[in-house]
Amino acid sequence: MITMGIDVGNLLSKVVVLDDDELIASGVMETTGNVADEITGFVESVLSDAGISREKIEASAGTGSGAEMLEGVDFVEDELTCVAAAGAYLIPEINMLVDVGGQSIASMLIDEDGDVVNFMRNDKCASGSGRFLEVMSNAIGVGIDDIDSAVSRSEKKVSISSQCGVFAESEVITHVNEGEAPSDIVAGLCDAVASIVAAQARRFSTGDKYTLTGGVARIESVTSLVRDKLGGTFYEFPYDPSLAAALGAAILASLEE
Repeated sequence: MITMGIDVGNLLSKVVVLDDDELIASGVMETTGNVADEITGFVESVLSDAGISREKIEASAGTGSGAEMLEGVDFVEDELTCVAAAGAYLIPEINMLVDVGGQSIASMLIDEDGDVVNFMRNDKCASGSGRFLEVMSNAIGVGIDDIDSAVSRSEKKVSISSQCGVFAESEVITHVNEGEAPSDIVAGLCDAVASIVAAQARRFSTGDKYTLTGGVARIESVTSLVRDKLGGTFYEFPYDPSLAAALGAAILASLEE
């Protein structure tokens, strides 16, 4: 069965196409203010590149903050439900997911059926999120895609004590002005983000088998520190972790038929 999931996030939108359990097409683009028109073109581009016609899509679902603006999907589902569905379906051993997205961190406890039984989300503050890390690293002159490379050259972690974006940016600029190496400041930023993520997840004392999803989970300099700080048993997400919500939407679409 060929299904499609579309995740319209705050910063990025993603499309995935599944043929049963096989990922046969995917794409990522920046989310703009013109979701209805641009996502339609984006979907067509992803399908065209994969050699799949829209008529072959048997079921589809949308998710994310802008999902209500999508046209042509069979239904819309909550983002956390989609992430949990992807994690439970692809990694049945886990009982917790930690999703570090563009604007928030969400920790979810799930049962054996993949249902969310408890969750925490810091949607009132972007600290520790992808946006937080992007703004801080850009202030140093390091793009978010270059973070792992920069950290590999660091000799120490410059401490970043503030969890507030405004104060943390001021702290970062102070370190720059004091002559600290950009790679060392970035290493400190990654440690600060990992501490925020792990502290939230540790509130679920029963969540000891987990995976990490969301765009920040692609940054090894952060995820390796989260694993060290969180303990438990880590299971690597089998696909690009930023696609988790879209994958879950596609999986749920298959179950609706």
